[in-house]
Amino acid sequence: MLVELVGQSGRDLDNVSANPARLVNVYAERTTEGERVLKSVLGMDRHTQLDGVFVRAMGRVDGVTYAVCGGHLWRINLHGSANDLGAVDTGRATLCGNNGYVCVQAGTRYFVYDPDADTITEPAAGAFSDIGSVEFFGNYTVITEAGGRRFQWSALADPTDLPGLNFSTADGKDDNLLRGLAMDGRLYLFKQESTELWYNTGEAGADAMARVAGGVWDIGLLSRDMLCQFEGGAFIVGSDNRAHLVSSGGFQPVSIPPVETAIKIDRPQACLTYSDEGHTFCAIIFKDSPAWVYDLSMNEWHERAEGVNLGPWNVAASCKIGKEWAVGRNNGEISILRRTNADGSTPLVREITSRTLRMDGQRTILREFEVFPRQGFSAGTMNLHISRDGGSTWTPPKPKPIGGQGEYGRRVLWRNLGQARAINAKLRWTEPRDICLSTQARIVT
Repeated sequence: MLVELVGQSGRDLDNVSANPARLVNVYAERTTEGERVLKSVLGMDRHTQLDGVFVRAMGRVDGVTYAVCGGHLWRINLHGSANDLGAVDTGRATLCGNNGYVCVQAGTRYFVYDPDADTITEPAAGAFSDIGSVEFFGNYTVITEAGGRRFQWSALADPTDLPGLNFSTADGKDDNLLRGLAMDGRLYLFKQESTELWYNTGEAGADAMARVAGGVWDIGLLSRDMLCQFEGGAFIVGSDNRAHLVSSGGFQPVSIPPVETAIKIDRPQACLTYSDEGHTFCAIIFKDSPAWVYDLSMNEWHERAEGVNLGPWNVAASCKIGKEWAVGRNNGEISILRRTNADGSTPLVREITSRTLRMDGQRTILREFEVFPRQGFSAGTMNLHISRDGGSTWTPPKPKPIGGQGEYGRRVLWRNLGQARAINAKLRWTEPRDICLSTQARIVT
């Protein structure tokens, strides 16, 4: 009989045996007939190496990609080189454009890069000098206060000028600002425990910004880097320890219990986004475990890991370089996301773990187990592991070749797998081959 092996990743570290199902470095999509198939995530292809470590921010201004790394601002070129544009500051950073200028918050300082003059300046302080973030909104550079509730804005179309009276206070709730984000023609001010919605009044100077009536929500950001923006909305990890989509002035929770457990115990670091073939992905990056990735097109979660032991995905920011998505890594490397089925010289290990297949409480012999990968295009080997205790322990790998080029009809079939009352199957493959796989398997008992 045919069984559906796995839906989305659902392994909760609080209770692994309840549902050991995982999709690691693979994600699901539907065919035109409605069948679910699994595809490899995009691999990382090294583009350039920046001096220093920790890519703190990435962004595009007038089609050019910039990054903050090692206390410097860098221009990332299409052909794989990078130019050091000058020193900024160390620490967390944000980046935006304003009429050709590149505006950078680094540490608690504010810098402006002028591409025409090829100079970086640090404008004189306006309403305050401890800078928390920068964002472009309505021809202004909006700057939030680090450790405070105030935000200020530059002169119109001139980010080098910070008039002292161009500020207001996000005082809908008594908590501090973390980040500003322009979206839907409005300004979202994310705070520690709340979010406020502001708009551009069209007036000049100190009267340019006003809060939308009723525009205060009791959800803030978990931390200032737990936000990313995609076309049509934003993705955040909120102060309530849940993942949300934000659009049209509303918050839609999308996290599932395993994600919320990871947010609680695995030290989330940042959120980032990228897309591929009609899928928009929003990732929560963790210090201690693989990233959890939400697929907007499927409304499902999978995991993104790195290395043969499926460790954390060591990335911190994302942005397009030309027409391709790139990520900034914790070692200062900028990598392009491509269907290479490898992370540079490191294998991209793909692993799926099935939900628990229960045999009506009876000890049942699993005589055959067959899966249906794409065949005939490249050689590869799949390893099968079996668990009879809810995913706590696994058998040694049982390798099975899927067939080489031209072998379209070869069966990927294991026989005589023992008996149990409940069974989980784990499939794992590492070759740099584009191997797709049906989410269904055939079993014979």
